[in-house]
Amino acid sequence: MRPRRAIRAVLASAAVLGIVLTATQPAAATYSGNGFGTGLTYINNYNYNSTWQPAMNLAVSNWNATATPVDIQKLSGGNVITAGSSSSNAYGWYTRYTFSFTIFLNATKISSSCTNASVCITSVFVHEFGHTFYQADNPPVCNTCSVMREDRPRSSTTMRTPKTYDVNETNAYL
Repeated sequence: MRPRRAIRAVLASAAVLGIVLTATQPAAATYSGNGFGTGLTYINNYNYNSTWQPAMNLAVSNWNATATPVDIQKLSGGNVITAGSSSSNAYGWYTRYTFSFTIFLNATKISSSCTNASVCITSVFVHEFGHTFYQADNPPVCNTCSVMREDRPRSSTTMRTPKTYDVNETNAYL
């Protein structure tokens, strides 16, 4: 009779461990409840210099080209996109409000820290858009496997477009 109790105890412990491990899957850790609705995203018609404008437009195009419901459209009166100087150590940030959001790209940090400014601008903008699609920073993947990693190589041309991980996460959340 005792060996059966021991077997049951081991099985019960394994079942509890399985529930705990299942409840802590990485995807849940990368979800940000601070996203903004659906993939249809309206942004204001920003206008910057010949370095910033093409780099920012590429970020929009790269998200729109993914196999996701993302459709970023520029129009007058859309969500605010700003590039400017800040003493913050962040490359950029996303802020959600009740009915809108803003994305700020920090020109001071980008120009002082990136070896290739236009590539870095695109990488930062792609990353900030990821937040609008409910993605959190630093998913549990390698630093070149997601644009949402804060330690990604921003000046690498490979980090200008959402990675497979980012596409899968976006499809899971939208």
